[in-house]
Amino acid sequence: MILKKRKVISSLALFVCFLTALWGIFWLSFIIIDVLRHGITAINPSLFLNDPAPPGEEGGGLRNAFVGHLLITVFATLIGVPVGVLGGTFLAEYGRKYNISKVISTLADIMVSVPAIIIGAFIYAIIVKPLGHFSGWAGAIALGIIMIPTVLRTTENMLSLIPWTLREAAFALGAPYYKVIIQVVYRGAATGILTGIILAIARVTGEAAPLLFTAFNNNYFSLDMSQPIASLTVTIFQYAMGPYEEWHAQAWGAALMITVFILFATITGRLLIKRRYKG
Repeated sequence: MILKKRKVISSLALFVCFLTALWGIFWLSFIIIDVLRHGITAINPSLFLNDPAPPGEEGGGLRNAFVGHLLITVFATLIGVPVGVLGGTFLAEYGRKYNISKVISTLADIMVSVPAIIIGAFIYAIIVKPLGHFSGWAGAIALGIIMIPTVLRTTENMLSLIPWTLREAAFALGAPYYKVIIQVVYRGAATGILTGIILAIARVTGEAAPLLFTAFNNNYFSLDMSQPIASLTVTIFQYAMGPYEEWHAQAWGAALMITVFILFATITGRLLIKRRYKG
């Protein structure tokens, strides 16, 4: 009787989980199809090659936003990835004997779930306000800080999976510790670390809130990272709030490109994980 009751409860719980998963998949599919349906009509060469037209006029594109977003993301990656990888290396290789390592790991876990707008407000307070103006560098630093916890925890976990016997074998050959890390440990964990980097880039690509406080926006084409610079996410926000149909269409097109990039990056990361651990 007790066994039968447990089976009924287990089946009921499994059915509820199935329904909730189906509900989530439905809305995810709805969002992707809606973005694809509205955005595909706005995809044309002028969207990528032309700068914005004056308000109310047809034509123009989002070249300034595509280039600006690329610059911010690239520099954010150059800021966040080295710090995250080196921090994860310290925790996995050197931090076992320090109590502060547990504190850093816990803080990194907390930072992963901190709203991005908090990071944007923090960078605004310590960089934008003292300097007196918005800048692309402030946006890159904000996104870089968002990337650090993800890369750090992924690196730490991947390095911890490498058997200690491999390190001992390299030590037995007379290799110093830094060469063991670079030539043995990093090679064994390269796929996992790369996956974490890709997922971190995918996360910051769709962030708009921190850029509103830091890079702000620019309606003109600019490569000057020391001044306000355009970004796709902020442009989508402004165009979606605007009164012009042409703006709405271009916002859908930009949203589609960001969605495609994030999906591609996520799928790439999953494939790398599958390839690494297929055995």
